[in-house]
Amino acid sequence: MKKTKVMTGIFLSLILAGCVTQTSPERHSMYFARHDPTMTGGNYVSSPTYTAKLNLPVYQKIYKQGQDAKSRGVSKEQAMRFADDIYQSAVKSTVWNQSFMNLKDHKTPMDPDERAAALWGQTLKDTYLDGYNGIQ
Repeated sequence: MKKTKVMTGIFLSLILAGCVTQTSPERHSMYFARHDPTMTGGNYVSSPTYTAKLNLPVYQKIYKQGQDAKSRGVSKEQAMRFADDIYQSAVKSTVWNQSFMNLKDHKTPMDPDERAAALWGQTLKDTYLDGYNGIQ
């Protein structure tokens, strides 16, 4: 019985330690990739890990902007306003063209999914604030 409790404690410690090793940009990028409503569908196969890896440079840039704002002496209120601007710009993102099979002649205008845009904006906003507040 005692051995089981010790093994359970070690197992839980390892699981929790694995979560802590990710940086804020990595956590937010992975969260977005796993919760993006456009990444699922009938015949659509997605890889959240690959999507998170592709999005990571954007999250790292936003995180760095938060750190830089703090080092420049930007007030908490100004940082919150800027974070809200990041969110709003993501929610109101523009229409883009999607090409199929990498054929230049087959482009279709795509409207961004509102839920995905809101999730993208929220995770970017949270990443910026993590950088500003020094959250790793």
